[in-house]
Amino acid sequence: MRNLNIKINRLGAVRDAEISLKPFMLFMGESGLGKSYVAFLAHYIYVLLNSDRMNHFFDDVDFSAILSSAKSGEPFWTLSMDKLYSWINADAVEYVRYMIGHDKLDGDVVITWPLHEKEIEFIYEEQIEGLKNDEEMVYTISTRDFVYNKISSESKIDASVFTLLVQASLIESVFSSYIRFSPYVLPPSRGALLELNERPAFRSGMYESFFDLKADLNRPLKKQKEQDLELETLLRKVNNGSVSQVEGQVIYTTADGVPMPITAAASSVKELAPFAMLLMKFPIANTSILFEEPEAHLHPRRQQSVADLIAYAIGQGSHIQITTHSDYFIKRLNLLLRLNALRNKVPSDIMHNLLEEIDVNPLLIFQLEQIHAYYLTAREDGTTTISKFDICKENMIPFDSFEKTIMDDFFYYDIIDRIENSAEPNED
Repeated sequence: MRNLNIKINRLGAVRDAEISLKPFMLFMGESGLGKSYVAFLAHYIYVLLNSDRMNHFFDDVDFSAILSSAKSGEPFWTLSMDKLYSWINADAVEYVRYMIGHDKLDGDVVITWPLHEKEIEFIYEEQIEGLKNDEEMVYTISTRDFVYNKISSESKIDASVFTLLVQASLIESVFSSYIRFSPYVLPPSRGALLELNERPAFRSGMYESFFDLKADLNRPLKKQKEQDLELETLLRKVNNGSVSQVEGQVIYTTADGVPMPITAAASSVKELAPFAMLLMKFPIANTSILFEEPEAHLHPRRQQSVADLIAYAIGQGSHIQITTHSDYFIKRLNLLLRLNALRNKVPSDIMHNLLEEIDVNPLLIFQLEQIHAYYLTAREDGTTTISKFDICKENMIPFDSFEKTIMDDFFYYDIIDRIENSAEPNED
């Protein structure tokens, strides 16, 4: 995966910061600093490259007029990438505004793509194909690396053709090959939304996107996903049971085999149900999931199980953007990162015995190169800065931010204990 850098000049409270795209992106920090804004900004890349959003860039282009003078086998139109990049930078802020329901959000970002071409040249070709007396004209629109064929009896050549070709070039520049992702959003309070059958009028796009996911989960697939026993085991562990859809209703079945509507299940099961159903129904590879606070309503042990589940998804080819406040979640990720470093240092038999002893599936171990972790903090002037953790230095996510809070608690308890032990009995 090549470097795609996002410079944030302004995004809400966030000022003068940078992030870069990785398969696993982790955003930490206190509430109200802009973690969700930055996570949505990262997720925007996947939305842009895998939807028809870019069609709007071509709104002012009259393709009918351009194509009317095109000659077969010759270039007929050239796209300035600087002009496209300027539009993308502005559209990225618009996307964040839509997702959080704040159309006045102040934003200015610059996304630097690893595509070296300054222009994309489009070539038009036409040829007749088919059986004699039943021929059809086939139009071809191509760039240097990609070709789009369209039969004349189909709809006219429009912005969607050029969007697909430009997306293909950008995708290849970032991911080194042509890979399409399916982007999904798991917002806060997602568990409560499972109980709603009709789509309310939401003020923020994140919940509109979540209801789109709900609709996708209800639709039958042309081809059923192959059974994944490892995934099923991880899901049973984190949910202490299983979640499924029966005739449009979400059903939770306990480990003892007792079924119940999801409305009767614990809050932890409700919050994780959309993630569980997404992973069970769709191929994990090439999904992009923005997952807000996956630890919500979970016991610490289950927070660790969720970290395992996410690590497995990353290993299977998913790209995930996470916001979190959980030290238990981070500790578990650190364990998996440390195991990755150890795997390269010890014999395989020792590693095998260790993993069995601590009950860790080797499929959960992911590489340092797959993750970027960021910590948001407040400046004295009220703005937010973003620090990138140096994970490679210690083969783990630095724990300083959480450790300080924990040590502060110990310090306060020590003061209380000292005063309590030295105090004279109160005779009142």
